[in-house]
Amino acid sequence: MMNNRLIFPYLIVTTIAALLVSIVWLAYRILPESAPVARGAAYAQTRGCIDCHGLPDNPVVDSNNNGCSDINKMFGHPEYKMRCSDLLAYFETVRLRRNSKMSGQKNDDKMLNPGEVLARKYHCFNCHGPLGQGGFKNAKSFKGYVPGYFGRDFNILTKNGDPESVRQWIKYGIDPDVLKNPITRPVAQYYFDRQAIRMPSFKSLDANEIDILVDYVIALNQYGAMAANTVRIYAKTKEQ
Repeated sequence: MMNNRLIFPYLIVTTIAALLVSIVWLAYRILPESAPVARGAAYAQTRGCIDCHGLPDNPVVDSNNNGCSDINKMFGHPEYKMRCSDLLAYFETVRLRRNSKMSGQKNDDKMLNPGEVLARKYHCFNCHGPLGQGGFKNAKSFKGYVPGYFGRDFNILTKNGDPESVRQWIKYGIDPDVLKNPITRPVAQYYFDRQAIRMPSFKSLDANEIDILVDYVIALNQYGAMAANTVRIYAKTKEQ
C-alpha cells in the first residue's frame, strides 16, 4: 500500500502529466497551420502581383533565391516584405496552372494526371487552394480557413488519411465519423453548421471518378506542405 506521505506528491505529478497531455492534445487540434503556397498566394493576391507579372511562362527562380530577397529593394518596384520562398512556391503553382490550361486548350491531358484533371474540373482547388495547399479563408469555421490536403487538419478530419474517410468527404461533404466522437461532436457540429463555406456533396459522380479523386487526394497528402521545389517535383512526376 502506498505511503500516505507519497499520495499527495503522486497526485500532483499525475495531475500535471494529465494536464500536459491534454494541452498537447488540444493544441494539436486547434493550432492553425499553413503551407508556403497558401502564404504566398494570400500575400500575392493581396498585393496584386499577378496583375503586373501575369502568368509566368518559365520556371521562377530557384530556392537559392537568385534575384529574390525577403525584402524587395528593386528600383521602381512596390515595396514588400514577405518570405521569398513562399512567393516562389505560389508562383510555381501559377505556372503549373497556366500549363494545365494550355494543355486543356489543345485537348491533350498527357501533362495532367487523371486526378488533377478531375480536381480542376470540379473546382476542388477553388476552396482547398492550389494543389490542395489550403489557406483560403472560411468565415465562422473552426480555424477560419478551408483545410488543405496535408498536415494535422487533414489527419484529424480523415483519420490519418484513411481512403474510406476521404471517400465519405467527397461523396457526402463530411465523414459521419467526425460527428460520432462524444468529446468533439458538439464543437464539430457547431462549426460545421455555421461556417460560410461547406464541403459540397459529389455523390452524383461516377464511382470511378470518386476512386480517382480519393487516390489523388491521398497522393497529394504524401507531398505535405509544398515548397517551390516540391511543386516542381510534382510537375515533373506528371510528365513522366
